[in-house]
Amino acid sequence: MRFDIALDFGYVAASFLIAGCSSSPELSGVAASAGEGGFANVSTSGSGSSDGGPLEAAGGGGGGLASDAGAPATQTIYMAVTGSDDADGSTPVTAVESLARVQTLVAAGPQDADVEVRIHAGTYVAGQVTWQTYRPGHTISFMPDDYSYGEGIAAIEARPVFENGKAVASKRYLPGYWFYACAGASGQPLSEGGTSGLRFYYLEVRHFSSGGISLDGSAGSCGGGYHASSPPGEPSARGLDENTIIGMRFFELGNQYTGGLCDDPNWPRCGYGGVVLTESSHNRIANNVFENLINQEQSYIHAVYVTHKSSSNEFSGNSVKQVSSDPVKVRDASNFNKFDSNVFDQNDFPRMDAAHYLEQANTMSDECASYHNRFTNNDLGTYRTGSANLPAWYLTGGDATWAGSVGCPPLPAGEVRLTTAGNAY
Repeated sequence: MRFDIALDFGYVAASFLIAGCSSSPELSGVAASAGEGGFANVSTSGSGSSDGGPLEAAGGGGGGLASDAGAPATQTIYMAVTGSDDADGSTPVTAVESLARVQTLVAAGPQDADVEVRIHAGTYVAGQVTWQTYRPGHTISFMPDDYSYGEGIAAIEARPVFENGKAVASKRYLPGYWFYACAGASGQPLSEGGTSGLRFYYLEVRHFSSGGISLDGSAGSCGGGYHASSPPGEPSARGLDENTIIGMRFFELGNQYTGGLCDDPNWPRCGYGGVVLTESSHNRIANNVFENLINQEQSYIHAVYVTHKSSSNEFSGNSVKQVSSDPVKVRDASNFNKFDSNVFDQNDFPRMDAAHYLEQANTMSDECASYHNRFTNNDLGTYRTGSANLPAWYLTGGDATWAGSVGCPPLPAGEVRLTTAGNAY
């Protein structure tokens, strides 16, 4: 991950310039210069209302286990700032205080039930939670205690807020993300990756240096850096898939707010993304707010960072403003992703590869280009400073059919790296 820091500034010097920028609605395949057409396009449609919530059926609501006739049982765990981690979380009166305690209860609970973590409004102060507990075939949902499926922000009293903690001695904000999920621990469910079914609704996350939510389905130890699970250009052999992030607010993330610097060995803090997907596919990220995601270096951090074999993800209906680098970044064999009907305000800083959508493949690490991605129907914005329009897209490395590093398989016949349609300033 630290290698990517150098790339955001240094890789573009050796890249082939491909950028797109338009002041009017567009319908064009990505070609070797701005504004060219020449590739077949299929416009994708928008996705529901701007804050309407998911369409999943409601699970059980009471303390402990509950079920409707014909529906799977649901284990409900309650959280409150006034709760206690000595409690069992089965009722609002016996609410727990931390996500660490929630994870212990999920691990000990029935494996044949969905989980709802219902969180009372308040501010929860703690460092990164590393999540490795799953229920194969079931979902684990985190939501306000008064949230009902399908309703929006107006239906809850207030978002529960997760605020980063500080070290006791130095008083510095702790490193890491708010929620870092990776494959299950050895001998536990999903130890080899798979469908994780995590769902997040209408919470607020702030003051974490690395970002908000990281879903990491790659090989290697949890948190031990990226290790590919399959050869270059091939789909992930593991994954951490089919998760949902709806209506969240990611606010004031990155070292602008936590202190430290990306390359400071004495105080290393660096933001990567509001949501970071690493070998994580088939996720829905919709109707969220990404606001003030800033590193002091004015680079590196993104609203969504789709990297290393993360495919078939949807990023739609989101509001993105004041992100200090490219709002959307795609990297290394991450295919069939859709970025549709988002609203971008002021983001990024002027440089050669600045864009709303940046796609990158690092040839020094045998990475491959991504293909069949769609950037459509978005309301585009300007740079963070000045009034100039931020270009719509930028592809590093080569032209629209460039495969990536030596040894990468060619793009399938008829495919291109990116298609754009319906974007307008």
